[in-house]
Parts: sequence; structure tokens; C-alpha cells
Amino acid sequence: MDDPLSDGRAPPREWLPPGGETGALVRRIDWGRTALGPVAQWPASLKTVVALVLGAGFPAALLWGEDLVQIYNDGYRPLLGARHPDALGRSARDSGSGAWQVHEPLCRQVMTDGEAVMLSEQVVESPGDGTLPLYVTNCYSPVRCEDGSIGGVLVTVIDDTPRILARRRQDASEARYRALFDSIDEGFCIIGMIFDEHGKAVDYRFIEVNPAFGQHTGLVDVVGRRIRELVPENESSWYQIYGEVALTGEPVRFQRRAGMLDRWFDVYAFRYGKPDERQVAIVFSNITDEVRTEAALLARHVRFCRLSEGLERLARADSSAELLDQLLRAAQELVGADGITVELDNGRFRCIGRGATNGAVWERSHHPLVAIVTDWAIRRRETAVIVDVRDDDRVPPAVLEGVSKRSLVMIPVGGAIPSGAVGAYWLEPHRPDDEEVAVLEVLARAAGTALARQLASERLRQSEERFRVLVEETAQAVWEGDAAGALVVHSPSWSAYTGQTFEEMAGFGWLDAIHPDDRLRVEREWRAAVAGRRVFDTELRLHHRRREWRWANVRAAPLVGADGEVEKWVGMNIDITDRKEAEQRAHEAALHDPLTALPNRRLIFEYAEHLLAAAGRKHSQGAFLFIDLNRFKPVNDRYGHEAGDRLLQEVACRLKAGVRKEDIVGRLGGDEFIVLLPYLEQTQEAMNIAQYVVESVSQPFVIRDAEVSVSPSIGISLFPQHGMTVDALIRAADLAMYQAKHCSGGAYFVYAPDLEHRDDVSTTMEGRLRQALARNTFALHYQPVIDLRTGAVTGAEALLRFAGEDCEGLGPGLFIPVAESSGLIGAVGEWVTAEACRQHIAWAAAGLGPVPIAINVSPIQFRQRRFAQRLADILRECGMNPASLQLEITESTVMDNADDAAGILAAVRALGVKIVLDGFGTGCSSLVHLGSLPLDKLKIDRSFVQGITESSTSRAVVEAVIALGRTLGLEVVAEGIESGDTLAYLKAHGCDQAQGYFLGRPLPRDEFARQFLRHGSQS
Repeated sequence: MDDPLSDGRAPPREWLPPGGETGALVRRIDWGRTALGPVAQWPASLKTVVALVLGAGFPAALLWGEDLVQIYNDGYRPLLGARHPDALGRSARDSGSGAWQVHEPLCRQVMTDGEAVMLSEQVVESPGDGTLPLYVTNCYSPVRCEDGSIGGVLVTVIDDTPRILARRRQDASEARYRALFDSIDEGFCIIGMIFDEHGKAVDYRFIEVNPAFGQHTGLVDVVGRRIRELVPENESSWYQIYGEVALTGEPVRFQRRAGMLDRWFDVYAFRYGKPDERQVAIVFSNITDEVRTEAALLARHVRFCRLSEGLERLARADSSAELLDQLLRAAQELVGADGITVELDNGRFRCIGRGATNGAVWERSHHPLVAIVTDWAIRRRETAVIVDVRDDDRVPPAVLEGVSKRSLVMIPVGGAIPSGAVGAYWLEPHRPDDEEVAVLEVLARAAGTALARQLASERLRQSEERFRVLVEETAQAVWEGDAAGALVVHSPSWSAYTGQTFEEMAGFGWLDAIHPDDRLRVEREWRAAVAGRRVFDTELRLHHRRREWRWANVRAAPLVGADGEVEKWVGMNIDITDRKEAEQRAHEAALHDPLTALPNRRLIFEYAEHLLAAAGRKHSQGAFLFIDLNRFKPVNDRYGHEAGDRLLQEVACRLKAGVRKEDIVGRLGGDEFIVLLPYLEQTQEAMNIAQYVVESVSQPFVIRDAEVSVSPSIGISLFPQHGMTVDALIRAADLAMYQAKHCSGGAYFVYAPDLEHRDDVSTTMEGRLRQALARNTFALHYQPVIDLRTGAVTGAEALLRFAGEDCEGLGPGLFIPVAESSGLIGAVGEWVTAEACRQHIAWAAAGLGPVPIAINVSPIQFRQRRFAQRLADILRECGMNPASLQLEITESTVMDNADDAAGILAAVRALGVKIVLDGFGTGCSSLVHLGSLPLDKLKIDRSFVQGITESSTSRAVVEAVIALGRTLGLEVVAEGIESGDTLAYLKAHGCDQAQGYFLGRPLPRDEFARQFLRHGSQS
């Protein structure tokens, strides 16, 4: 065909818009020499579309007729490159484009089917000048002639380049965020607050959580769910705190117990996102172990690592609303609709808009009618045209009540997999023609792309904001290293924390900031993590800029590229000095006697082992002084346990004052103390110190305005003469102490080998135990347990005693250890169980109202292989109801091997016997396993009960145990009540039961029955 541009005599086209340079070329072409023929013969539809193309403000082209002759505008020219202007007026097939093989089938399809087709994210090659390629979406729409036939295809082009580039930046930012988000130990979550009609916070929904969230809370699969669904009984105070943060924007930091989870958390909460979103971000740590340790040992909760303060509010963005406002005006101008409706990102962003005299009005909601039509268009992936909603099968009658919309057009947005829809509506019945629908489809797709790009930008901003918050609010330093593990990027936060310059920290220079004792280990672990491409996680001491060493948790994770290779390492440091110091305090507390603050048995044995090892190397000598107090029990019985405790504290002070600076004084338990004397030049020094202790401790004490006296019996063992092991030396000192006690009320005695062959106290006691078992000369005394709500006797504790007048001073503290060491404790314990059962049945036979009887179980007896079976045999032989028997097991007995203990307790519980955890509150780890043990009661240790009136620590522990028992559904018993004030305090704080000398001393069976049991009913 001849060149249509060869003749410039083409008449002017008044019906054409200016059209820029391309419009001028269109006017110059002699169309009579083209396949379209003279302009005068063009159909009106062709002229209309040509005018639309030239006047469009976006890239557009018309392909007309069977030959698909091209007419395009200035915006379309960059897509043609060097093929312009030759392509104008020619068949698209002849334009020389390699992409025509893709476009031609689509154009033919549109010409045949009469339906629009989209081709998304096409790459337009760069012109070779170094610029980046373009990413576009082409829309091919049919153009109908006056007779209804399809005369051509309208091609509109949407520039997707900004959206795709934004998406790539978002993916990179999200990868950085996720690497840190997934690696931190602290729990992190974002919640959306839910308020009632009065503005009161009543619930919240989890929007996002990190992997550590489940480890700290025990909750899984929480995203998208409400807290009331997960924890129905959750305390309302949590909603009030988080609701206040969401409304005011003021961050809060607090420590609080989640009752239904039975966990303590250290929480930092701050508003996240825009104020009207009412979202709250929470960084928290599970500090349950620390709090419970402090409650049991120090009655104060160990505060967990404090996170950094000074959060910045998240940036606000209004660009989405502005973009939607423009979209509404465009729809009204081009289509004449009364309003448009938008739903993007599967309903995450939805609104409906209408025109107003002063601009656009948007509502953040959808009517069910709009939702139904939107769902139909997205599911079918096709345009929905509803001429009258009252006469269309796609609209259920149930959604029409109160609806003002009559006609509706909805177009899916999002390419092959729609993620939303854009539509227009009319308030009166309206049948849009094909041209209106085609223009609306083009507008809808352009608007959808623009909105998706805006949403992608917003997501990128949120991702970067989350990354910033995560870094600034949890880490004291953030750093990056190359694939080999060398630090290559300057980290201002590292410099600010350690004081190192970039030159000092570069490469592996950052290792110089690590404590010398930690450096070799850390460097070895770091190189192993880099070589193995695994997460690096360690604790170390770092040099702080304030010239001090501080503990830090250092974590780093590799960032892996698309090729599977490590591109770099991203790490962060969290200051854990507070936590380490709390752990050290807890460790020290576990090694000291809570009453006297002296080293306890565990610390004494540990120190003694080191002392003996050093003495062996240096060939030095020393001594052990084993001290037992005479006449302590009468003081305790006469003046009460509080006075006895005060006396022990005073004795501890005198012992510390009577030894050398390098000597160690410790308490083994009860009224037994020990003194370790290292580095003695002569053995006489030990005897001199012992004599001074005898004289000092024998001086009167003033306790509660009363003068009381005790005296020490001291046994001395020497090393290396009497042994070089802790057990041997303590045993030798113990034998010598008993010899001193036998010789005089206050004296010392040095161990001699012939003591091994004497009929010492232990041997005598063992003989008496065997004799009592053989002749049945044991007796049980019973101490009442009182219900604090009713004042009634609700039980009795059976206490073992020797029968006979000459046995008054032989208390359990003397013969129980001998029974355990001699292997007689099993037989003694079974005698107690059988006698308690027989007495219970005897009281019932006498017509008395028998009460449940509690018996104490020795740790050695408890761990015997057939303990539960032997208990079952005794119950069966005696014919006693198992529900009337209670076993008291000490907390330390259970905690020595919690797993084995749980199995034994389960077997006992299966018999119907009740289980009481005795001495509760003195252990360090029982709370960890408490929920899994088959218990019925908790008995608060007497040391805490007796300190209620004077010690805030004791009060805190007692209140915590009562609250814990209430939470777990266990009865709580307080023992050792010595005063009315103590009893009143326990009543006021909801303790269930109590026992102690103030309520009733242990009594023989007949006297107990006369005072506390009534005929026919339980007293």
C-alpha cells in the first residue's frame, strides 16, 4: 500500500481534538490511500473512538478493521519506539514489533467474542539509553459499529512500573523485618482494640504475633481471634490498660499477672498505626519464673530486662483518602454515576462514596447488597451489570430493605486472581450502554492499579515502621556483617553502647569489646554459626561506654538470597544485666538460710569441698566445728516459735562475732550450726575458738523482755588428721558433739577414733526405735486443724511420740533422722499409718464424729518402691475410708525428682487418699510443676506464717500462696499460728484452714477426743 504520509493535502478534521504531534500526523494522512478509506466514509463509531484516543490523557491506540490498522495518541508513542511514525495508519502486523505475536491473538479474540481482555505486567524494552524498562498492563476492549458488529479494538495502557518497583522494595524490607522479628526472644504482638457503644474497651483481636509469643503465653493459632475466645475469663483490667493506650497514645510499662494463664509478664505497650485504627503494639517477656522466685525467697518479684524507652508515634498518611476522592470525581465525570464503591485486598480496605456539593463523602462500610454483587464479580471474574436490583436473580430480596441504589455495575480488580472490585451505582434504574461499560472498565482497572500501588506503598511504610519499632524498642545495638561474618557496615548504636569507633569495630574488631573471659568462647561460637549458616545466640559481657561490663544477649541471623547463598548477617544486642543480677540474687538466696542469712547446708558443703581440695594441694590444716544448742526446745515451747527464731538469729550473730574473718559460719538446720576453720597454724587454735564460742553463746539472751539461756555443745574434727572428705569430717564432728553433750551442758570435744566404738547417742536411739517397734510403745498425738470460716475442727494432724515419762525430751527432730539413716523409717511410717487408721475407726465406733487425719511421710519412705502399694494394703487391712486419710509430703521431697514424684502421687490419689503439699513456699521451683501435680491442699510453711506480723516478705509470700491455691482450686492451710493477730490476718486474706499452738497443742488421743470431738457429728 502507498505511504499515507506522502501527501500533506489532507483536509482538516474539525471533529478531532488537537492530539499533539500525533494528532497533527493524523490530520496530514491521506486516509483514502489506507485500508480505512477516506475519512468521509468512516462510520460514526470509528470517528468517535479516534477522537477519544487522541483526546485521552493516557496511552491508547485503536486497531480497526480486519487488518487492524493502528491509530494512537502521543502517550502511546514511547511504546512503539523507532516504529513511530511509520506505524500510524498501517496494519499492526506490519509495524515490525516482535511482541505482536502476543498481542494479535488477544485482538482477534476480542473481535470474535466481543469481550474485553487484560494483559498484565508486560515488559516494554528500554530504548537502549540506559533507562529501566517499563512494566505495563494492556486492556483490549471491543469497539462496536452502528449495526452492533465489532469494528475494532481499543487498546489502553496502564503504567505498572511504580507499583512493581514498590512491591520489590516492600519484599526486601519485609525480609529484613522478618529476620529480626522471628529471632528475638521477647514476645511481640499487635492487637486491635474493640470498644462498646460507650467507648469502653471490652475485647481485642490479635493482628500479628511473633514466634516467641506462643513460648511466653502458651497460646497458639491466635491471629484473627479475640482474647475472650482464647481466654474467656481474662481480667477486664487488661482491656482498660490497652484501651487507654489506644485512645490516648500514651505508652505504658508495667508488670502484671495474667490470672487465667497463671503467668507474670513484663509489658511495654504503645499505640501502633493511626489513632482511628485503635491498634496497640505490645513487647513483653514472660517473667513468671523470676517473679515466683522472688516471691518464694525474697517476697519481691525479680524484674525482667527493661526494654528501651522513648517510642516515636507512627507516621500518619492521608494519601489513600485523597486518591479515593479523585476516583469518585472521575467516575461522576466520565460515567455520570451517582457514586462508586471500592473493595481491595480481599476486604481489608473497603469504602463507599457519593457525590456532594462540597466534594466527596466516604463511608467506611458496605451494604450487604454491595457485598453480594462484589462477591459475584470477584468469584466469576467478570463484570456484573445490574439494571435494576429489584429485578435481578443475583440479588436476594432479603438485602433490599432500605436500599436506595437501583442500578449497579461492578468490575473485578487484580488481573487473573482478583483481589477486589470497583463499581458504580445509580439511584434510579439505569441501563448503561456498551460504551459506558467499556469506559467504566478502563477507569476501574486504572483506578484499581492506582489504589493497589497506594496500598503497596502503605504496606511498605508499615513494614519499615515495624522494622524500626522492633529495632528501637528491643535492642541496644543493631549491626550487619558480610557473608564471612566480618562487620562491614557502621553501626551507630554499637558505637553508642560500647564506645568503639567504626575503625575499631570493623572486621572482627568488635570482638575486642567482649570481656576477656568470654571472648574465646564467643569467637568460637560465632565462627561456627557463620560456617554452619545457623542462627547465632549467646550471652556475654560487653564493655559499656560508662567503663563497666554489662551482660548482653547477642543474636544474629543470616539473610539468604534467591540463589540460596548467605548475603549478609543481621544482628542485635539486648541488655540483660538486670536479669543476670536477679538470677545471681536468686542463686545467692538459694544458698543462704532465710532465717539467719547464714550459708545453708548446700553452700557449706560446696565451700568445704573447695577448702579441702585447696588444703590437699597446699598441705595445710583446718577444722570443722559442729554446734548444737542445749535447752533450745524448752525456750521454743515456752515462748513460741517466733521467740525461738529470734534466739537462733542472735546465736548466729554471736557465732559470727566469735570467729576469724576467714572462717565460715553456717546453719545446717534446726538448732545446729557449723563453723569451718581454714588455715590453722596449730590445732589448739580450733579449741580456743570453740571455747570462746561456748562462753559467748552461754551468756544470757534477752528475747521479748525475757532473759533466756542456752549453751552450745561443740564437736571438733580436724583435717587432714580425721579425714579429707566433707562427709567424714562432719560425721566425726557430729560424734564429738554428742560426746560433748553427754559430758556437759556447754562444752567442746575433739573427735577421737575410739568414739566409733562407743555406745553413742545414735546407737542408743536406734536401739530405742527398734524396741518401740517391737513392743508397740510408740504413741500418736493429734493437733486440731480449724476451718477459719466456721471455726469447726475440720481435721487433725497425727504426730509421732515415744510413750513413757522418760521419753519427754525425745522429739521427732532426734529420732526421725536416726530412723532414716538406720533404714527403720519405712517400718515407723507404716506403724503411723496403721495406727492413725485404727484410731479413726475407733472414734467412729465410739459414736464420735471422726475427722480426717493427716500423717507426715518421710522423703525416704515416699521414694520406696512399693510405697503406694503398701499404703493400699494398710487401708484395706484396717477397713478405713481412704478419703479420710491425708498424706503430707514436703515440697522439697516432690521437687527432688518432680517426674517420679508425680507418678507416685498419682498412684496414691487413685486410692482416694488426699494429698497435702507441706512446707509450701520454701522451694525455688515447685511452681513450675504445681499445676501438673495431683494435690488437694497447700500447707504454708510455718516460717512465713510466724513472720506475718513483722515481715512484709512473709506477708507477700502468704498472700501469694493463698491466691495461688484459690486459682488452682486447692485448700490452703497455715501452720504455726501463735497469736490472735496472725489468725485475724489469715482470716481476712481468705486462708481456708489453720493449726498451731494458739488454736490447740498436740494432745494424746483421749484428751483430743474430749476437747475436739462430739458424739454424732463433726466438731
